[in-house]
Formats: sequence, C-alpha cells, structure tokens
Amino acid sequence: MEFSFNRESMTEALQRIVGAAEKRLTMPILGNVRIRPVAEGIQLDTTDLELAWTATTPGEAAEGLDSTVSVRKLLDVVRAAPADATVTARVDGERLTVGFGSSRFSLATLPGQDFPELESLAIEEWLTVPQRLLRRLVEATMFSMAQQDVRYYLQGLLLVVDGSTLRAVATDGHRLALNEADLESPAVSAQECIIPRKTVQELRRNLLEDETPVRVGFGAGQIAFDFGGARLTSKVIDGRFPDYERVIPQDQPAQLVSEREDLRQALNRVAIVASDKYRGVRLMATGDGCRVVTHNTEREEAEESFPAQYQGEPVEIGFNLTYLVDVLGAIGSDQVRIELRDGNSSALILAEPPDRARYVVMPMRL
Repeated sequence: MEFSFNRESMTEALQRIVGAAEKRLTMPILGNVRIRPVAEGIQLDTTDLELAWTATTPGEAAEGLDSTVSVRKLLDVVRAAPADATVTARVDGERLTVGFGSSRFSLATLPGQDFPELESLAIEEWLTVPQRLLRRLVEATMFSMAQQDVRYYLQGLLLVVDGSTLRAVATDGHRLALNEADLESPAVSAQECIIPRKTVQELRRNLLEDETPVRVGFGAGQIAFDFGGARLTSKVIDGRFPDYERVIPQDQPAQLVSEREDLRQALNRVAIVASDKYRGVRLMATGDGCRVVTHNTEREEAEESFPAQYQGEPVEIGFNLTYLVDVLGAIGSDQVRIELRDGNSSALILAEPPDRARYVVMPMRL
C-alpha cells in the first residue's frame, strides 16, 4: 500500500508528535507512529498510554493503509529529503520503503491494528485561549513541579479555570509558583485538574509565542489541547492539590527591590563555591545594603554585594540558591521585589512593578 506526502508538511507534523513516543520501549510499538488515511490526508498517531498526539498532514494514501513505524527514524528520513520534495512510501508486509530522488530507506513496521489507543473520553467543556497566554502561564510555573516525589500530585501542574480567570500553579513542597490571566469569555463552569509533567513539557514545546488560538478541553480524567491540525490528549493526575492560597505570605513588613539581572549575576557568581548537595545561600539585607554569602564543606566561601533598596528590619535568611535563580529566570521584568518577614518565614517574590505571577520560596537552615 502506497502513500505520498510533502516533505515540509510531514516534517512539521512528526516533529510535533514525536514527544509522545515512549523512549524506554516497554512495548516496542509505543515507539512507533500509526499511519492511516483520512479525508484530510494522512493521520498520524503517537502515544505512551498516558498522553497521545493525533495530527493530520496533507497527502495521498491508499485506502486500507494501517501501519506503524518508528517515529524517530521516519522523522530522520523525511528530514533528509530535499526541501519541498514529494516523498513516496510503500508498505509491503513488515517493511516500509521510503524514497526520494536516488535515496531509498527500508524500515521495519508493526501492524496498525496492534497500536494501543488512549481511551478517548467525552470533553465536557472547551476554552479558546491565545497560545502566547497559555505559554506564559506554563513557563512561569512549570519549574516548580516536583521531581520523583512520592506525593505524585506534586509531579504536575495545576490548571484552574474560575470564571474569567485561568490560573497555573506548581509546587514541590519547598517553593511555589502561581500565575494567572484573564479569559476573553467566562467559562461555563469551574474546572480544575493536575496535568502530568510530561504533558506540561509537550505543551510548552508546542505552544507558539503569538496570538494563534489553542482550544483547551476538560473531561473526566482527561485534558485535551487542540492546535487545529493536531491534538494533544492526556490523562490527568488523580489527587488533591495542596491549598496553595494558604501558603502565599500576606502583609510582609520588609521589602527588597533590586535589578533582576544584578541579583541573578550575584547568585551565579557565588554558586561557583556553593555546596553541590545543599546549594545554600545566605541573603543579608540591611538599610546599608544587601549581599549574598555561601560556603561549602571544604570551608570555601564566596560573598557578593549587589545594589538594592531595602526597607525593614535587618534580616538574614537562607535559601536554596537554585530556587532563587529559577524564579529570576521566570520573571520578565527588569526589577524584582522580595517581601520578607524574618529569617524563618517564606519569602514572596514578585516582578517590579508587580504582575499577576507570585513566587513563594521557603527559607533554608544553613
């Protein structure tokens, strides 16, 4: 059975869906893409049984075609074709032959009928948001997701729809990131779900930095993101996310305002001798100035002063250096404001002037 397609269109489709393919190959077919004809051209499917991509690309395919082949090998082959080339392929038994110009490739296949499908549940409500908006919410929060935590519900991103507000929240128990934006049209009903880490990474990889719309669909145990020519569907994490509003400090008496880049560079410099295990840094703020100090088990030390405006009682507080650097990387403004209470209380970090993103970092004993 034969099919043909444009090199550029197929490359774009495969690049979008390749991330869902299972790399560990617990089931060999999970590393494959399923290829079938549809009215719009050729349908491509990948899945790891937790999330799934479906994409459609222009092309011609014989009726009855239903086969799978390694998505990464097929992508590499198609990429190798000349720009704007029309590529032809033929499935014959257990082999897929791909050709263009004088080049021919023979790849192993598995039957499309054996390809597992993620159970498709009914989507209860769709929202349409600009990709730029959703991308900003994801980028501003995803770094705070937990990694390999027994509290599986922390290993994802909480997405909340509340009236006209779309909110993203992530925490690993030591830090928290929250950002929100307004929807053009209020949602019909409130929605809340925890999106798994891999799905968040796939979403971030595919969202554009423009006003192109993406449809977000909520269903029982699933969430979907429809990009038009492709749809990402994922299971959601079944768990109760912590009450994040309770941990956001209120009415902090001390405030430190500095250039974001000055603070970031100061932290990066002292990080040279920071302990690889604890990554601790001590921030000292007084009316006379601010500085960061760190040391390691070999009694090496680093100290850096940076320009800042500080209002409040003198404070000395320890932080995980990486947590502070991550927050500074997510903030888009030139200045940053750190609100403090004392050396034993969490800090609230904001852009200056403030936007709707809020970051909480717990103190660290040094």
